[in-house]
Amino acid sequence: MGKRLIAVILLVLMLFVASELFLPMMMSAALNQGLMSLAGSDRASTTVSTKPALLMLGGKFDTIHIMANHAKIDKITFSELSIALSNAQLDMGKLWSSRAVDLKSVDDIDITAVVGQEELAQHLNQSVKGVKNATVVITPDKVKASSTFAIGGFANVAVSLEGKIISDSQKIKFVTDRVLINNMTTGNIGGSLLTEIPLVDLNKLPFHVSVRDIVMGNGKVTLYLDNRSH
Repeated sequence: MGKRLIAVILLVLMLFVASELFLPMMMSAALNQGLMSLAGSDRASTTVSTKPALLMLGGKFDTIHIMANHAKIDKITFSELSIALSNAQLDMGKLWSSRAVDLKSVDDIDITAVVGQEELAQHLNQSVKGVKNATVVITPDKVKASSTFAIGGFANVAVSLEGKIISDSQKIKFVTDRVLINNMTTGNIGGSLLTEIPLVDLNKLPFHVSVRDIVMGNGKVTLYLDNRSH
């Protein structure tokens, strides 16, 4: 009886050690498939942790961290996207059956999203009617976008927009405070179309988050979002 008991204890210990080593890797791979579509990216990696790891089988995760490149949220592509979830509960049935990530509950959500000059220029070309061949320069002081703007479908003028990236409730926008036509300051020929250019609607995210901070730097804008901002 003593030898059998020792064998059972050793088996349990081996299974426990194996779960601690391999279960996080298996769960990371399963989650990564679902989170790639969630982040709108085919270049994403996911890491998870839970102590003990066996709790993952019931959908409990102490931390989930997603890193993605060229992730598309709403209509804009972010060059870098980081999502950190703490004390999350997932629907494991949906994860195993269809690789769908259904977040049943979560304590903290922290998101860092970086949009570069090329991604912002691409967004202007695709989303703003009349804008063609846009180029963007981002500095800590302002965002400057230069493009060709079609007026009424029969004339093209060189237009430069200068402004900042700001948040307004759940919307993140490029708000212009200066418009130049052929390098001359003028009124806003595009009206509201060029005065406030929507970038991201946070309501399109699968998580309820708000803007904590927006930092403009050389060549990029970094958005900091979480579920604790007021």
